Amino acid sequence: MNKSVLSKTGLALAVVLFVSFIIVVNENLRSFRVDLTEDKLYTLSEGTQNILSGLQEPITLRLYYAERVAQALPAVKSYGQRVQELLREYQRASGGMIRLKIIDPVPYSNDEHRADQYGLQSIPIEGEEDPLYFGLAGTNLLNGLEIIRFFQPEKEDTLEYDLTRLIFQLSDVQRKNIGVLSSLSLDGEQYDPLKGEVISDAGSKPWPVMDQLRMMFDVSMLPDDIRRIPTSLDVLMVIHPKSLTDSTLYAIDQYVLSGGKLITFVDPFAEVDVPEKDPENPMAALTAQRGSNMPELFNAWGFERDGQFVVADRKFARKVDFGARTGNEPIDYVLWLGLNDGSLNMSEKITSRLKRINVATSGFFKQLDGATTQMTPLVSSSDEAMLVDKRVVQFRNDPVGLLTRYEAGTKQYPLAVRVTGDVKTAFPDGAKNNMGDLQKMPDHLDMANEPIDIIAVADVDMIDDQFWVQVQDFYGQDLAFNTSNNLDFVYNAIEDLTGTDGLISVRSRAGFSRPFILVNEIEREAERRYRATERELEQRLQDTEQKIARMQVQRSGTGEQILTAEQQKEINEARLLAERTEAELRTVKGNLRQDLDALEAVVKFVNIGVVPILVGILALITGWLRLRKRTHGRFNVNKTGS
Repeated sequence: MNKSVLSKTGLALAVVLFVSFIIVVNENLRSFRVDLTEDKLYTLSEGTQNILSGLQEPITLRLYYAERVAQALPAVKSYGQRVQELLREYQRASGGMIRLKIIDPVPYSNDEHRADQYGLQSIPIEGEEDPLYFGLAGTNLLNGLEIIRFFQPEKEDTLEYDLTRLIFQLSDVQRKNIGVLSSLSLDGEQYDPLKGEVISDAGSKPWPVMDQLRMMFDVSMLPDDIRRIPTSLDVLMVIHPKSLTDSTLYAIDQYVLSGGKLITFVDPFAEVDVPEKDPENPMAALTAQRGSNMPELFNAWGFERDGQFVVADRKFARKVDFGARTGNEPIDYVLWLGLNDGSLNMSEKITSRLKRINVATSGFFKQLDGATTQMTPLVSSSDEAMLVDKRVVQFRNDPVGLLTRYEAGTKQYPLAVRVTGDVKTAFPDGAKNNMGDLQKMPDHLDMANEPIDIIAVADVDMIDDQFWVQVQDFYGQDLAFNTSNNLDFVYNAIEDLTGTDGLISVRSRAGFSRPFILVNEIEREAERRYRATERELEQRLQDTEQKIARMQVQRSGTGEQILTAEQQKEINEARLLAERTEAELRTVKGNLRQDLDALEAVVKFVNIGVVPILVGILALITGWLRLRKRTHGRFNVNKTGS
């Protein structure tokens, strides 16, 4: 048979077999996939699978997606496919408890009307007559409704968490009861806890952290003079306890000893606690008490928070712009820290999968000698941290001076801890009643019924929204982007203390930008040298200008300005020195900018150009070896033939 015919027949059979293989794989292995991403972003987390497997009643998810309109936006189109794939994965993993409906809300249809009734957002797209719908409405058998108004591609890293939280809120899981006791107006001035909403726009609104907590738990605010903590609470949160009475501290003591779980946030200098200004006493705001502590309880539990110092850490310093004080440029502010996973306890479930915690002018804890409890650090500084007297921040905060005078230490400081163990009461005789007499509760405990389990954080500012969330306006909707795991830390702490896995493993999937550690260290060291030189030159310039001013104001008894030739010469020399100093200062700033630009260029080259260059070199080498082998083979054939 002709070899050409055999070749063509073989090629046709190969094509048929290939197409058949694709059809078989597509029909029978549609759910099969391999996730090669580092964090397994396309694989449902253990927490999601547990929640799906525990569903007792069906949940219906309706994805309203105008696919035709999305064709004009490649990013949205790609993300739309990602959302649909993940929702189908939820449906498969739920064992039939998730009912998925993908709906195209055609204009003027019942589907569009229903999407509007659910509160989903329609976005006008330039060049398109129809708006873009890309939202989700989830319902259960009890007419419960939870929605995602619009899927933002920028929030893809939180997609699984947002979907799982929606399903969790629709499930029949019993919500935990959280009690909050605070000296701060966390619930604003016009919040109605019965209606769960703000009465009017007047007055301050609830902190975002309260809104977020209420999405997951039943939250109630407790008066700061409470005399008994309700036993129905699953967790008590004490935030910034500035001036709690002994009776309230006694109530907390007995609650913990009876098995209650506690999370407390204390602070040597809470920046969020801004005192009101007194026009008649301008110094009142400076001297106002902005720290909080519970030494009576902490000492009884075997640890303490130092009341004098805050923790500075150049390694984890955040960039902050203080305006004119820093030349209108952001610098490393060593008292505001962005702590990464290197400072988080990877052995504790609460922090093992978090990536970043932001704190500000944080304190630290230390265990007392002879303590009967065990103190486990959850969040710590680096081993290069140093302590700064809080009065430096309170009366004369100098960010540049803190950076230039920074002296790296050799010790880590625990910023958040978990304390467990057997303890005695801090109030063996009870607390004073309204008449001033010591009085015990009827069920007073001298010893804990079981080992206590509490979490203490030496920073209150971390729950302020500026340290964990960034809100942007999106067609009239406030869109929140988490900038840290601060809120996740609070969620995880509540769930772990109450013995529920909840969404701990799902929250860890929410990613943040991964810093170039080596690059950041080089930039930090270069800026430190620059700031020190800049500070020295600015001081020299200031001294020179003051010297010139002093020489120019020397006057005779008649009031006329008299300058001798020698004084004029000194002034001229001082002015020349000032000009040279200004030139040096400009040179230093220019050199820093050039160094950082050069470093940026190197990083871009390494990340963008190195791999293609290596592939090209490898291709050239491979081609050269093949050519050499072919040439060598021909040479041997010719040699043999001859």
